[in-house]
Amino acid sequence: MNERNMIGIKKKVMLFGLIGICLLASVSCRKEERVVTEEAVDYFAIIDKPKDKWNALDSLCDTIYNDYGVKIIYEYTPRILDGTTFFVPPNYEKALAYVQVVVRGFWLKPLKEEFPEYFESETPREFVMVGGYVHFNDITVTGAAAGAGLNAQFYRLGMGGVNNFDKTSPYTLMQTMATLYHEHAHQQDHKYGRGYLYDRVSQGEYYGLNYGGKLTSQANADGFFMPYGGYAPEEDFATSVESMVLYDKATIESMAEANEKLKTKYEMVHAYYLEKGMDLHRLHEVVDSVIYKTTY
Repeated sequence: MNERNMIGIKKKVMLFGLIGICLLASVSCRKEERVVTEEAVDYFAIIDKPKDKWNALDSLCDTIYNDYGVKIIYEYTPRILDGTTFFVPPNYEKALAYVQVVVRGFWLKPLKEEFPEYFESETPREFVMVGGYVHFNDITVTGAAAGAGLNAQFYRLGMGGVNNFDKTSPYTLMQTMATLYHEHAHQQDHKYGRGYLYDRVSQGEYYGLNYGGKLTSQANADGFFMPYGGYAPEEDFATSVESMVLYDKATIESMAEANEKLKTKYEMVHAYYLEKGMDLHRLHEVVDSVIYKTTY
């Protein structure tokens, strides 16, 4: 075969190769053009209900939005999160009482009056109420999580257990407020982080799933305010906040004396909130006052 024929064959091979590449590129482009990406569905989007259809709760929610800038979400379709996790909207009467007493009376009003700087910068813009709890595996199981899966977005706070709300029990109301600030602590954690140094204090000493059955005294001795705080660093942080809402300063300091590491974390969490305009010891006094001085 002479040189001219060889060159001709090489040119044909190159030409067919280029045609093949162009065809592949064309097919690839056409495939990409057919791909449709759906926007994420917000299952808690605010329902735009006509004003002439409003009930007493809708009017109260509107007042709260005007006074505090927080949108209350209580109407939505019962959701299955992942096939084993469920949550449902609250009963109307329970939701009405919950918004009157907890959301406005014990949370937003005292927060704005006593901690204006913190209120302005850290208050979530939406509040979702869940009738039962966030259930795992079986919707009939009791004692499930209060806010799990709802509070990964720091602009939206979610709380469960509304259908079990009892405004006549100061003890239950105190627990409710402590849980609310526990859930909000997770949002603060997501927003700012709890800090590398915090996670180092009890590194290697967390219980994991073995926290069940441990007494508070044992947890304190091991460096945690609550047994559940020993589950993992994020719950350690949140239960520290929860404890400081539940108990006065003297009690917290006494608990912290049980373990030097617990004392260190207590001081870190207290300073963390002070920097943002919230004295957690003062918060306990405020919450305790509004709960035990309120008559129904």
